Amino acid sequence: MHHAQSSLLSKRILEHAVINDGKLHAFILAPKSISGLFWFVLSSLFRKKGNTTLPPFAAHIKTSSITITGDKAIDYSQDGILLSTDQLQVDVCKGGLNMVPGQKLDMENKGGSDDVFKIEALPRGDVREELLKRKLPLINHATTEEFKDLFSNLRSSSVTSSVYLVLMFLATLIATLGLFGNSAPVIIGAMILAPLMAPIISLSMGVLRQDRTLILNSSKTIGWGVLLGYICAIFITWLTPLNIANDEILARVRPNLLDLGIAVGSGIAGAYASAKSEISKTLAGVAIAVALVPPLAVSGIGLGWMDWDIFQGAFLLFLTNLAGMVMAAAMTFLFLGFSPFRLARRGILYSLIVVGLVSLPLFFGFMDMVRENNIISKLNGYTNNGVILRDISVRNINPIRLTVKIVADGALDKGQLDIIKEDIESLLGEEVELEVTVALKVY
Repeated sequence: MHHAQSSLLSKRILEHAVINDGKLHAFILAPKSISGLFWFVLSSLFRKKGNTTLPPFAAHIKTSSITITGDKAIDYSQDGILLSTDQLQVDVCKGGLNMVPGQKLDMENKGGSDDVFKIEALPRGDVREELLKRKLPLINHATTEEFKDLFSNLRSSSVTSSVYLVLMFLATLIATLGLFGNSAPVIIGAMILAPLMAPIISLSMGVLRQDRTLILNSSKTIGWGVLLGYICAIFITWLTPLNIANDEILARVRPNLLDLGIAVGSGIAGAYASAKSEISKTLAGVAIAVALVPPLAVSGIGLGWMDWDIFQGAFLLFLTNLAGMVMAAAMTFLFLGFSPFRLARRGILYSLIVVGLVSLPLFFGFMDMVRENNIISKLNGYTNNGVILRDISVRNINPIRLTVKIVADGALDKGQLDIIKEDIESLLGEEVELEVTVALKVY
């Protein structure tokens, strides 16, 4: 490229290039995937002026002479004529063109005389050979070095260890006590301590690559952790003289599609953080977001109380988090290039089937949530002869059972309460059962 304005790439990177420094600028593009190339083109449209950073797959050489060779013939264009050669030599010849410049072409040599070689991004060794063997893939394939480091970590995380069991016991202990104490900060502490994230990420990679050893070891580790968590939660429930479900417990017995969305996002973040060592510290935040241990502890409390509604709801939330994370993490690893699609499609299909089955009860739970929201929205702001409805709570959705506070100027008799009930049924279009608390205004 003879000067910076000759292409979209060069004019953004070579802002201070000049035409009379005796140098040529060669850009070598070596993208590892079509998606990576597309992403750069898209992001370059929003590149800030003055940002001269090279693309992650490009090299820049500034020199007065360059030789290009290859195993195959090199096709090139010269003066609009298509040519081909085995070796291409490009030289900048001093005095090759004599001309009388005008005032606007009279410029100083500001480019310097030093050659520039920025070739760190070019693939080398085995990576280069692998890229040359096949067509440019749609998605970037991870390098052997990235495979080696990540698989070493995932295999060690998939094996049950004494440290894992101790942390699982302590996390469940803290979570169960926090649930009985109705304390959100204590429950958050248990989320951070819980070690379930690591074997779940290992399981997702095993599912993606159909690695039976990784699947088996990860499943065993998760299974032992779940079993230990249940034993701990049930034992604490038997020792604790409390048998009333508080807000923290009830918050984990009605999962819906929103919980699946949280699990999917957490699985993506967990897989990405595992693949990128520089952001691995964010795994604690991912653990808090997905909250694996609290629903496990709540389902254990349900077993200890022999309350099957609490057990089933909390266990469904735990399965939702587990299935959503495994599917999302596996697809993230696929996108990052840790498995070819032909190998991954069976594992991805199985994950989608499991998530689809789990999603059925979640869908109905979400629709109940929407219906509750609509009921409260319709009744908010209700007034009738000085009577105001406040603190509306839906206790049951089918049939509808509401708990409301009625604020009035004076005492209400049975007839007035019946009129209010009829008004509510008229607004909702169906019969309701009311639990009423009357509050009197005092002036």
